[in-house]
Amino acid sequence: MFKDSEMISKQTHELNYVLKKYGKKQSEKNREKMIDLLNGFVKFEEYKPHMRKEFYQYIEDKNAFDSMEA
Repeated sequence: MFKDSEMISKQTHELNYVLKKYGKKQSEKNREKMIDLLNGFVKFEEYKPHMRKEFYQYIEDKNAFDSMEA
């Protein structure tokens, strides 16, 4: 079984952590984009269960931060 701490969530502090990790501004606009990414991420069977490590790989695979405020 997986720990809750290994799972990704849509909580503001979680979104801010990921944005900070990738050097992006912790803004409402960027958090909204992160939520859109998470919604897309949960649709992919290959990424289940929805763990942080897999989410980081997903956003890197999608070059998701290219359009976000730095």
